[in-house]
Formats: sequence, structure tokens, C-alpha cells
Amino acid sequence: MEECCKEHFSEYYQGSKFNCNVTQLTTGRLETNTICAPVKDVHLEVFSSNQALLYEEEANINSISFCWIKGQEKGVRKSETIISGHRMNSSSIAGFNRISKTGGNAWNILGANDTLYCMSLRWERMKERIQSLNAYNAYAKIEECIGIDCETKSSTQLKELVIRHFNGQQIKQPSKAFDLAIACLEIDDYSTDTRTSRSTSTDLIEDIVKLIHQDRNGMSPISLAEISEHLDSSKTSLNRACKSMFNMNVLDLAKSIRLEQVRKALSCQSLSSGLRIFTKEQTAQYFGFSKWRAFEELYFRSFLETPEETIERTREINISFTKQNGGDS
Repeated sequence: MEECCKEHFSEYYQGSKFNCNVTQLTTGRLETNTICAPVKDVHLEVFSSNQALLYEEEANINSISFCWIKGQEKGVRKSETIISGHRMNSSSIAGFNRISKTGGNAWNILGANDTLYCMSLRWERMKERIQSLNAYNAYAKIEECIGIDCETKSSTQLKELVIRHFNGQQIKQPSKAFDLAIACLEIDDYSTDTRTSRSTSTDLIEDIVKLIHQDRNGMSPISLAEISEHLDSSKTSLNRACKSMFNMNVLDLAKSIRLEQVRKALSCQSLSSGLRIFTKEQTAQYFGFSKWRAFEELYFRSFLETPEETIERTREINISFTKQNGGDS
């Protein structure tokens, strides 16, 4: 998934560097589905997963995103998707705030079995259109808000435009996507929309995740006391923030991220399967798991496969890919 995202971004914004991290938060074998459709100055994507995922990407100045989840019928479970801190429901549109950030990373939680639609618009063109329309309310919301909940004609038309595109009625006038996106933001009626601004809790989660990813590979796992000292926040506040967003405490989140780091290392297609099998215990130790037996059990509970099965599954993919391209097995 990460390589797919990087490839799409580099193709859409040639010359721009892009990095992202994906971490599985729930236990079980991961199955995802991604459909992308580029249009002039617009990139559309539909994504779904059977597991809850933490998705992080670098904030950038090239695109502005409008994300929503597929409308759910009444009585269906509550969505677990959170986009940049905005808890999503069937009327939510979020993600557009990341354009106003200078550096850093933007994070999302993609709920298990939610279908996420994301429309990325080229920022330069969006800004020009905002200025030509004098859409000052829209620009203010981009600067101030994480997301909005609204049921308006323009938001309904925007979602239908994207859904029709994936159903075969391709967008022939990209300008319509820009105008509908601006219309969603321009409406300034506090009785019909609910907006979410960045908060200290949202920023704290961002700092926690960033710190865990920057943790010292090959050394003892970072402790809660160290995280608390580094972020100048109490242990209680850190755990409360993580519980509210991830339904787990800080150290469990750190463990999930480290497990994902090991899985990615064991799946590395640039290394032979023999080398990966030979070094699998050293790989686990490098990412902070000193006791192999305990790590192996945790790994299996998380991904429903052993480290050896991860390596073998990746090897089979490589063989299949080689055969399809006329290579020798």
C-alpha cells in the first residue's frame, strides 16, 4: 500500500518527494482494496480495508484533499475513521486542512470495513479559483478547520460526481470538482454545519506517532516516561489521548508500530528470502523485541501468520510476478 501511494504521488506531482507510513491497528490478516483515477489536476481514490489502519503522510503544498466515507444505513455500526483528527460520519468532509501546514505529518485512522473516498485537487489551481470567486469563507475554513459535517446540495453533488466517475461516467470538466469543493466550504451557516478545529489533543497524537517512528532502532524500546519527558506531557494525558483515538494506550501503539516495522523488513522484496529467514531474529531485535518466542507469539496474534510465513508469502509474490513478465523462476 505504501509503495502504491508513493508511486501515485510521484506520478501526479513529478519531482516531488513523498513518504508515508501505514500501521495495522487491529489483529488479523490484512486485506485492502484501492482504486485510483487521475483526471487533469484531480486525483481520485477509493480505499477500503478489513482492518483498522493508521495512515500517515507528509504534509505537502501541492494538493488539497477532500475525504469522506461511504454513506451508511441507519442501524449500522458507528464509523471508526478519523481524518486528521476529525471523526467521520456519513455527512463529514475532511482532510483539506493539511495544505496549511508547514512540514510535519498528517495522520488518519481508516476504520475497518469503512469505504473511504478521497479527492485531491491541485492546490495552485484551487487557490486561483478561490481568488477569482472571492471565496473568503472557503479559504478561512481551509486555514482553520480539520473537517466539517454538513448536508448541503453542494456536498451531495461533490460526492455524487466522484461516485459517478468510478461507475463509468468520467469527469469531463475538472473545473466542476473545484467549484463544488469551494461551494462546500463557502457556505457559512452555523445552523447546518459542524466544524472541527485543530486541538491540543490532535497535535499531541501527531507528536506521539512521529516520536515513535523516530525511536532508536536497535536499542531498547522507548518508555512511557521517556515519551512523557520528551513531549512535556503527563503519562495520563498521553494515554487518554491515545485511548480516545486508537482505543489503546501509548505503549500498545508503539508496539503496533514496531511490529509493522518488522513485517515490512521481513517482506522486503529487494532481499532474498534466504537472507530474510537467516536474519529474522536479528531483525526483530533491531526493532526492539529481545525475546524471540514472545515476539513470535505477538506477531502471530497480530497478523495471523508467522514471520516465516510472511517471508514465504512475499517470495511467492516475487515468483508469480517474474513468471508473468516472462522471467525465469
